[in-house]
Amino acid sequence: MELMSVITHLFLPHHTNNQRAKILHPSSLLVVLSLVLVFQMAVGKISYRYPRILGYASVIQPVQILTLTNQQRQSQGLPALELDPQLSAAAARKAADMFARDYWSHVSPAGTQPWTFITAAGYSYRYAGENLARDFSDPDSVVQAWMNSPSHRENMLSNRYRDMGVAVADGNLGGRETTLVVQMFGTRLGQAPATAAVGSAFTVKAQEVLPTSAPVTSPFTLTKIFSVSLLVLFAAVLLLDVVIVNRRRLVRWTSKSFAHFIFLAVVALAAITLIRGQII
Repeated sequence: MELMSVITHLFLPHHTNNQRAKILHPSSLLVVLSLVLVFQMAVGKISYRYPRILGYASVIQPVQILTLTNQQRQSQGLPALELDPQLSAAAARKAADMFARDYWSHVSPAGTQPWTFITAAGYSYRYAGENLARDFSDPDSVVQAWMNSPSHRENMLSNRYRDMGVAVADGNLGGRETTLVVQMFGTRLGQAPATAAVGSAFTVKAQEVLPTSAPVTSPFTLTKIFSVSLLVLFAAVLLLDVVIVNRRRLVRWTSKSFAHFIFLAVVALAAITLIRGQII
């Protein structure tokens, strides 16, 4: 087949494909689904074996989380939180524990509470709090996600906290390479709460990744580009299918364009859920 014939057969209604783009046939959809699964497996395998080429070495710097959090506080007329090295150490230990014990929760499988890490770091607290995030590729998205959640926003803008600590760590969680962001808040015993609603964050310098060590391509970004490109392709083909069928008044045994649109919408929602970060 000539190139144009192949393109027509794959993407446009034609007598060679029973007046439905070949890519919209059930058999083709199964092939596409298989390719998506292979792609996801390949990304995971490459990022694990060759992290310098495709890895999760985070470009998120703890100091950025601190700065963005304080910007949110200051926009509300609140005082900035102070960076506390003990809270930072506690956050780093919490991140390491989540990777070591393979859990995604405020409380470990052994029942260890966040406050245990804070106390073990030598920080005697009057008030304490914790925000967690994973699978984000930039600090702005992390902070915005927390601000969009009432409970996380309450921590960030709470008037109980004076100090903050942040740790950013890369590792394998639940069989997936990912980046964890641990944000801890606190007010020491004998220390008065802030005079206005306060949010805090702290940075772990040992967890920072130099810009030169970041991977060439982030799996987060690559997965997002692949998913969005695939969705755009199917949306364009479906739109052309409806337009051409209506203009030519083609008769087909069945017309499943609406069903395909529903399928595409479900896939889109699933893709968005999978590629966006998570917070708890």
